[in-house]
Amino acid sequence: MKKISAVFLSTLLFISAASAQNYKKIFYRDQVIENNDVKIMIIDAVSTAAGIKFKIRIYNKTNDYIVYKPSESIFKITGKNFNPDEKWLIIRPNDEDSQVIDLKGPSYMVAENFNFVMEGMYKFSTDVKGVNAADFKLPASKNDFKAGGFDIALVKNKKTTARTDASFKVKYVGDKIGVFEPNKVSMKMADGKEYANYHSNKKPLIFAKGDEDDIVVAWKDIPTTSGDMQKEEMTIMWKDAFKEITPDKMLPLTLTVMFDEEITKTKNK
Repeated sequence: MKKISAVFLSTLLFISAASAQNYKKIFYRDQVIENNDVKIMIIDAVSTAAGIKFKIRIYNKTNDYIVYKPSESIFKITGKNFNPDEKWLIIRPNDEDSQVIDLKGPSYMVAENFNFVMEGMYKFSTDVKGVNAADFKLPASKNDFKAGGFDIALVKNKKTTARTDASFKVKYVGDKIGVFEPNKVSMKMADGKEYANYHSNKKPLIFAKGDEDDIVVAWKDIPTTSGDMQKEEMTIMWKDAFKEITPDKMLPLTLTVMFDEEITKTKNK
């Protein structure tokens, strides 16, 4: 009986593989999985001679940030494991975002179900102490500095009585998650009074290793009783604006991506 079952199973697998060769494209059903932290959808999955591709949409149901590292996820196809190679996806609290997953190679074109294991999800809060970042003088005597795993360089600045703007290029070279929070930055005038960054309402910038971005800090309509911004030395105080955070790994979720025979046959006519 066991021998018959084994032969029968082998025959089914052979037929499935043979059927796949008759299709130019193989289509799969959209899939959804959800827990207390996330809702995950796999949308428009299709395999061709070039590989398997689909869009993955992640809904962040928490008040924390979620980082998804696709290269840690696992395709389980015909008894073998494969890892995609895509850039990180960062989802803000109570928000959603999507990423295309593209596993290249003709050997993945199978007319059957496969599993996708959502390894590589991490969660972190920005409510932590920042790294040490030295105060920065305007006019600048030195244009670049380091703060933890951040390399920061002044690109340009403009000082007038009514307004001062300073633009910096920031690159994160650390091994954690880098965060810049504009609302932490202040400026101290010659009389010792501090004033909030004009762009303090901007969302935090999140950096993976190697990421670069521009940040702009500004001050507007500072009372001249504190000093004339065009003439006086100003001190940018970074305080806890730059942060490095080690995220907590989340439990993996497994989605079974189901072969849609009806749609596949229809679209291959």
